[in-house]
Amino acid sequence: MDSSEKLIIKTLLYSDIFDFPLSEEEIWKYLICEKNVSEKHFANRIKKINSVVFRKNNYLFTTNRESIVKKRLKRTKESKIKLEIAQKIIRKLFLIPTVMFIGISGNLSMLNSEKKDDIDIFVIVKKNKIWITRFFLIAMLKFMGVYRKRGEKEVSNKICLNMLVDEANLKLSPNLQNLYTAHEVSQLMPIRERKGIYKKFIESNSWIYDFLPNIKEEINKREVRRHTDKFFEKLFSVIMLIPSLEFFARAFQLHFINKNKTSETVSNNFLAFHPRDYKSEILLQYNKSLLKYGLS
Repeated sequence: MDSSEKLIIKTLLYSDIFDFPLSEEEIWKYLICEKNVSEKHFANRIKKINSVVFRKNNYLFTTNRESIVKKRLKRTKESKIKLEIAQKIIRKLFLIPTVMFIGISGNLSMLNSEKKDDIDIFVIVKKNKIWITRFFLIAMLKFMGVYRKRGEKEVSNKICLNMLVDEANLKLSPNLQNLYTAHEVSQLMPIRERKGIYKKFIESNSWIYDFLPNIKEEINKREVRRHTDKFFEKLFSVIMLIPSLEFFARAFQLHFINKNKTSETVSNNFLAFHPRDYKSEILLQYNKSLLKYGLS
C-alpha cells in the first residue's frame, strides 16, 4: 500500500477504538498526517483503497468491524436527544458570569453516545476565577439534579465537568499535546461563549494541526452562540470579583478532591477530572493496532 493508503488506515484504526466508522469526508477531515492533504488527491486514493478497508451505508471500517455501522446509527439517534438536553442546561449555566465558554466534549461531541452515557462538558472561565466558577457550576448542576458525582453508576444525561481552563492560560501544557488531546480539542462542539473566547482557545492550541492538519478548515467555519449578559449577571459579576471568594472556594474544594484523588490534574488555572487515564489507554491501544497492521 502507498503512503496515502497508510494514512487512511491509520485514521480508521484510531476511530475503530471508539466503535466509530467514518464517512469519506470524515476520514479526510480527521486524517492523521503531518501536513495537509488536498481533497482532490485524497478522493482519488479513497476510491481505490480496498486492502483492509470495507464499506457499508457510506461508512468505512477495518476488517471484521461491520457491526459498528449499525452501532453508530443507533448512537447518533440517542446523541441527538442528549444534545437537546445539554444545550438547555448549558444555557442556564451561563447565569454564572465567570463562565466564558462551554462546549461538549467526549463521545457526544461526535454524536457517538449511548443512552446510558453522561454528558462531558469543557469550560473556559474568567481569569483567576476557576475555583469559584467550579463551585457555582456544581451548585447549579446539583440544584437541577444533573450533576454526575464521583462513583455514581446511573449517569445517563448527568453532566460531568470534564475540564476547566483559565482564559489567561488557554494553551494546553506540552504533556497534553498528543494525538488523543488533538482529537478532543478538534472534536469539541462549541455551544455558547462570551467575548469570542473559543477562537482564542483554538489559536492558542494550533499544535493540534501537527496531528490533524485537515481539520483546520472545518474549525474555522464553526459558529458559537454569543451570550449577552443580563442585569442580574452583571450584578453577580461584581460580587464574584471579591478576592476572598476564590481563596475559600479553592480551599473548600481541595479538601474533598485530595481525599479521593486519582489521575486528576489540579492547578489554579487548569482542572481535569479523569479518574481513569483514558489518554494513555487509548494511545496504547492505538499503537497496538498500528503494530498489528505493520504501520508503526
